[in-house]
Amino acid sequence: MTLVVRAPDTYAEERRYVLGVVLGDWLALDWRLERHAGPGLRLGLADDPDGPAVTMPDVLFSTPTEAWLTGAALPARPLPRRPVGPAGAGVLDAEERLPVLYGGPGSGDLARPRDDGLHLDVDVFGGAFAMITRYEEVVRADARDAYDRFPLASALAHAEGFLETPIVDAYVALLAAALGRLWPRLRLRPHRYRVWLTHDVDDPLSTIGRGLRLLARQLAGDLVRRRDAGLALRRLRAVVDARRGRHDTDPNNTFDFLMDVSERHALRSSFYFLARGDADPAAPRFQLFDHPWVRELMGRVHRRGHEIGLHGGFGTYRDPAALAEEFDRLRAVAEGQGVLQDEWGGRQHYLQWRCPATWRHWSAAGLRYDCSVAFSEAVGFRTGTSRAFRVYDLTARRPLNLVEKPFQVMDVSLFGHMGLGPDDATRAALRIARECRRFGGTLGILWHNDEVLRTAREKRWYESLIAAVTTP
Repeated sequence: MTLVVRAPDTYAEERRYVLGVVLGDWLALDWRLERHAGPGLRLGLADDPDGPAVTMPDVLFSTPTEAWLTGAALPARPLPRRPVGPAGAGVLDAEERLPVLYGGPGSGDLARPRDDGLHLDVDVFGGAFAMITRYEEVVRADARDAYDRFPLASALAHAEGFLETPIVDAYVALLAAALGRLWPRLRLRPHRYRVWLTHDVDDPLSTIGRGLRLLARQLAGDLVRRRDAGLALRRLRAVVDARRGRHDTDPNNTFDFLMDVSERHALRSSFYFLARGDADPAAPRFQLFDHPWVRELMGRVHRRGHEIGLHGGFGTYRDPAALAEEFDRLRAVAEGQGVLQDEWGGRQHYLQWRCPATWRHWSAAGLRYDCSVAFSEAVGFRTGTSRAFRVYDLTARRPLNLVEKPFQVMDVSLFGHMGLGPDDATRAALRIARECRRFGGTLGILWHNDEVLRTAREKRWYESLIAAVTTP
């Protein structure tokens, strides 16, 4: 059964891209795009061209060309919130109210039966395109924080209170319910919830590249900020042991523990290695990759069935030559340890990321996926989805050979920026997990090897969190 999408002849490249992601990649439908002169979109079956159809407004791709990638094309605030309606219920509740990024002028149910089929009063494809391409971040390119990142405070999802709702997944669920009601024989791809653990290896060992001044600062932090004299003593012992070639007492050496936890819960972790152990662009570029213990660690991670990836160094998000150099060196070092992988990906250090340039640089370097697009300040769905998707270069107006993978929860967000204690951190992570589970998406978690894993209590809490998010 082939779905025919009839749409105005505007923004053809952008339209084909988002139709391919939503209908092809996510729903596994055969589809083709045809031009029609009328307003709005019509989705019908190829073998029944005059039969019932799903219709919806076509808002974003009706933007005048002179207003494209300007503030005039952003959703008007405040966003209306409208009930799904019985005709759109399924994964969504009929009474559930969704924020409408782009839609019709009405105020009733979003899904409404009509004599000729079913009407969705929301621009599903325009809303999905705007969120996954990070359209607002290109329009508002001057909104940057101290690390040159797009700040949470400037995000529409934060301002309108739907950061913890995967709004794109909700729109696609609404569309899927409508298609299923009109054509019950239409086979849509089922999606299964999964958990993906990633670990940014900023500091594999606390003794690598540490002068006396930095060691003193870390010890002061252990005693004053963390109030953990035991950790300070362990850190001092690690320095002594490192001089004897031993690293098992190093507080940053939690890698076997992290892999043990993943394996107990049938998960495959991804470890992203940083080239430099600090944020100084002038620092020696490969001081971590070249350390013998780090090299051996890469081989050990691979032999246990986990993934090696790149943690792009500070500033490389806008430096394609430096990014490519780091990736080539990482791959050479890893392959020297017997690491052979079909695909390579990773994440930018400090979550530095600029749309769409960083995606372009990752694709050009030969990386096949990125996992950088989350906010450091809070957990939630920056791209509006819990699913991986092929990325689109908004300024070059073409898809890239790169996939963005889901990432919503980070240790530094929970305990640092959000200032949560263990119980509240668990609840925050479980809220995100419930949404991923509801839509059959992926919960992407980042946990550093040197964060909130320093004590036996912290390790028990971490494993309890992983058990909670993986429990059926």
